[in-house]
Amino acid sequence: MSNLKTYFNDVVYIVKNIPAYAKAVPVLAKALYHRFTGHGVFEVTFIKVGKKWYCEVPGFPKELFEHTLMVGGAAKFIDYYSRGEDKVVAEFMISNEKQAKYFCGASLKKESSTLTGGAFYRVAGPLWNEELWLCPVTLFLLGKYPERILLFRMNKNRLGCPIYFE
Repeated sequence: MSNLKTYFNDVVYIVKNIPAYAKAVPVLAKALYHRFTGHGVFEVTFIKVGKKWYCEVPGFPKELFEHTLMVGGAAKFIDYYSRGEDKVVAEFMISNEKQAKYFCGASLKKESSTLTGGAFYRVAGPLWNEELWLCPVTLFLLGKYPERILLFRMNKNRLGCPIYFE
């Protein structure tokens, strides 16, 4: 009986939030457009509410705010680099192999992913070497789970020195 009640509550939640999910479609379309047109620098803001970190996805419906909760090592990673601040602005880029080879900031390398299950990344940097999980909301920012993500700035403090060779 409890499974039926859980299923019913899930269906009610989804039906109630259909307008919010519809608002999220253009955000995903924009991310997919950027995925196919280039690999620029992305600026992402993370905010701390209470003891939890959330990612601010531009245009993402406020009704689905809980879906942007940072968990699975990502919150710990952001908390570590926040240096006690409640708002962190990070700059990162989807890298190619050559850029990743010569990069000395925080580098996230994908270990596994599924479309609806998120992606696991290994963070290999000078101060951090752990696994973290990025939820499917990542698709609303990047349009995919990249093989490598280079994180080179958090707030005003540089984490590394992006050096690229041709």
